[in-house]
Amino acid sequence: MEVMSLIAISADSYPQGLDIAQRTAAALGYGLLGRELLAQVAADRGLPQEQLVQALEETPGFFGMRTRRQQELLLHIQAACLERLLADNLVCYGLGAHLYLVGVSHALRVRVLAEPQQRAAELAALRGLPPERAAKLLERQDQERRRWSSQFFQADEMDPAQYDMVLSLGNLEPEKAVEIICDAAGYRKFQAMTYSRKCLQDKALAARVLAKLMPRFPDIRLQASDGTVVAQVQSLKRDQRKKQEAVRELASQVPGVSYVEVQVIRDYFGQAAQSGR
Repeated sequence: MEVMSLIAISADSYPQGLDIAQRTAAALGYGLLGRELLAQVAADRGLPQEQLVQALEETPGFFGMRTRRQQELLLHIQAACLERLLADNLVCYGLGAHLYLVGVSHALRVRVLAEPQQRAAELAALRGLPPERAAKLLERQDQERRRWSSQFFQADEMDPAQYDMVLSLGNLEPEKAVEIICDAAGYRKFQAMTYSRKCLQDKALAARVLAKLMPRFPDIRLQASDGTVVAQVQSLKRDQRKKQEAVRELASQVPGVSYVEVQVIRDYFGQAAQSGR
């Protein structure tokens, strides 16, 4: 069986993170999966590509994008990304994969930190700002990234505990950082085993089903395992059977789904509102 491993890189400086991702992929002979995937997602699902980029970069509600809409767009990206990650040895960057590969043991999740002064200097040059103002703007951007990851993935992407490895380019040359990542990818822990492959397959299926269901059932929660999908959805008592049938019908349309169980959570607030009329 072919040995397979995945590397998901996150960075506080997009250009420097992209450079490390490209170098790592070249050094290992892996493919690089990045923002070019968004064009495919847009074409396949009939979505505006610029909105997909916004969903990855903007905090909830920014520029008028509703949180629910942003969540739906991120699910389409997640589903497409996970589907691609099933196939090949890949380095993934710029798609938020470090946040939804949690629990996939053969996925090496790496955080790359730029040297703070260099990061501020790059932003100052790009926007024509004084260095002090650029530094304050970066602080605000970091806070917004925390809000983004907490809102949509219930995790703080700035927290080192979210990663297998954190590398500071203030202390390491890019070549050395790439060498360290490549060495770590060779550890047995990050080689694909039967269980970790199954975990990735289940995550990919769950993301596809969620992307299908969430526009109609925004409160839905689900898990997938070996083709079986267990969904939880809120419903008034009188609508319970109809909602179960609708969820089951839509989920069954997703390739790879063999069985759907729908559990209903009573919508007490909705019930109270109905009773008070």
